[in-house]
Amino acid sequence: MSVSSFAATLAPAVALRPVALGMSLLALAGGHTAYEASAHTVAITVDGVRQEVTTHGDTVGAALKAAHLRSTSHDLLVPSATAPLRDGASIILRRGRELSLTVDGTPRTVWVTALSVDEALNQIGLRQGGALLSADRSRALPLKGFSLDVRTRKDIQVLDGGKVLRTATNALSVKDVLFELHIHVRRTDSLSVRPDAALTDGLVIRVTRVDGKRVSEDVEIPFGVERRADASMYKGETKTLRDGRVGVIHKTYLLTYTNHKLSGRRIATSKRTASPVTKIVAYGTKSRPTYAAKSVGSADGLNWGALARCESGGNPRAVSSNGRYRGLYQFSISTWQGVGGSGDPIDASSSEQTYRAKLLYNRSGRGSWPTCGRYL
Repeated sequence: MSVSSFAATLAPAVALRPVALGMSLLALAGGHTAYEASAHTVAITVDGVRQEVTTHGDTVGAALKAAHLRSTSHDLLVPSATAPLRDGASIILRRGRELSLTVDGTPRTVWVTALSVDEALNQIGLRQGGALLSADRSRALPLKGFSLDVRTRKDIQVLDGGKVLRTATNALSVKDVLFELHIHVRRTDSLSVRPDAALTDGLVIRVTRVDGKRVSEDVEIPFGVERRADASMYKGETKTLRDGRVGVIHKTYLLTYTNHKLSGRRIATSKRTASPVTKIVAYGTKSRPTYAAKSVGSADGLNWGALARCESGGNPRAVSSNGRYRGLYQFSISTWQGVGGSGDPIDASSSEQTYRAKLLYNRSGRGSWPTCGRYL
């Protein structure tokens, strides 16, 4: 074959190679564009701190992994790790904190997702006033564990010398409250309970004074309880209108000893020194309204369970760290009252909270829940 014939044969093949190369580049560019289109940019709020993360995963768990985060069984994650991911989604992660809790001398370990001591007390149900704490309520809880000593306020009554002494105390034992009240128990005297016994709310302590051959004793007269019907309260609700108070009979005994042994005992005096005061308790007779069957139009078909999980973790008694927002859907008291609620939202049933959330939605839309409204 001549040189000119070989060149003529080779020319078409050489001309096709740039075309094939161009098609390969176009395919590569198309694949890159499709990969970029599969990316999701989401907001992850960890313990109140927000960050944005871009991931090519398709679940909430993948987004956490992209942010170098992980969720344990002690954490609160909304939505769940297996929930599908969409661009612009909002993920909330409240990390669990181990709390070494000692309540009135009894230790236990609990896990909370609270950020402060006050919020932790609300989560574990220790919301009563007057408690004495080993840390300030505003103290932030660290991730690596925290120790907290709580001494609850207890109402105690002491019968001593014909008198009733009533006090509210954070003391732990009988001897501690006697010290607070400046009550000295002599070696010859006796107590109705052991000095090292733990205090309980409502405890009555009797001090029996022994003076030589004369012994005085205070005998408790129990108080009665009067129940009054109240049509303004719901069935199952009670309210103490007046605290009860025990009465006292002060008795004096004369003792006769023969050869240093007790041989006789008789009552010298018996006098009522304090009359009992009846405790008055009001109880509700009004039937609670049912809200589960009430229709609120188009709001009935929305995903209220998802909104509740985002707002409160699905806890109808949840309270925000500042105490302002309460219940399943984190109502403020004014907003709750604005949709016909009364009292505190956390005291209402879940069905009533959902019913009033629907009323709020019909009035103001998803904007009533700026962060979590997107889940409706």
